[in-house]
Amino acid sequence: AVTNTLIYVFGLIPFSVLLPLAIAILVSDLRGQPRSIYRAIIFTPVLMAPVVVAIIWRWLLHPTQGLTNEVFGLVGIGPFNFLRDADLAIWTIIFITGWKHLGFSVLLFSAGLTNISRDYIEAATMDGASRWQIIRHITLPLLSPTITFTLLLTVLLTAQWTFPLINVLTQGGPLGNTTNVYYMLWEYGFRNFNIGFSSAAAVVFFIAFGVLAVLFLRLMDRFSFYDE
Repeated sequence: AVTNTLIYVFGLIPFSVLLPLAIAILVSDLRGQPRSIYRAIIFTPVLMAPVVVAIIWRWLLHPTQGLTNEVFGLVGIGPFNFLRDADLAIWTIIFITGWKHLGFSVLLFSAGLTNISRDYIEAATMDGASRWQIIRHITLPLLSPTITFTLLLTVLLTAQWTFPLINVLTQGGPLGNTTNVYYMLWEYGFRNFNIGFSSAAAVVFFIAFGVLAVLFLRLMDRFSFYDE
């Protein structure tokens, strides 16, 4: 369960940090109707209940009747049993979780971009700086507090974000390949009624996540660059 949790964390970093950061920067200058369309596409999954998301994707990923396999069949690939294949199941959960929470991270980075003074960008543009140079030397350093904060959320909340999807789609299977620490605690506590083991493990994980939170906060203080 701990190993799977680490896989979830590292697997979600592209969806919670890298891709949202790129999207927020690319669409920061959008205005009018394109901006409204982009917001609808990006933020709708965030507003959906996790159980609803799980049910929709269970239908889309059905091994014989799902739309995903229908599309793959058009190019002669598949079918795939995404939720019961030991090699695919955990990556499927990661993809669905990343898809659902992508808009949340984009929102954080968009808010961070609005706090960057346009004076820096205008001055750099007048001095002949390219768009990449502006991003590299102005935007990213001033977004470092938001980046480290988003990393902190990813590390601390990944197990919580993936739990409802695991519970609905795979029940920790196949062969425990998608079980994370939250699902393990729930399974021992509420399915096997081994309350002692579940409580002891919860205390251990609480301390571990607390230590990680303290380390991240120190990293934020040390490496984040603020506009003074």
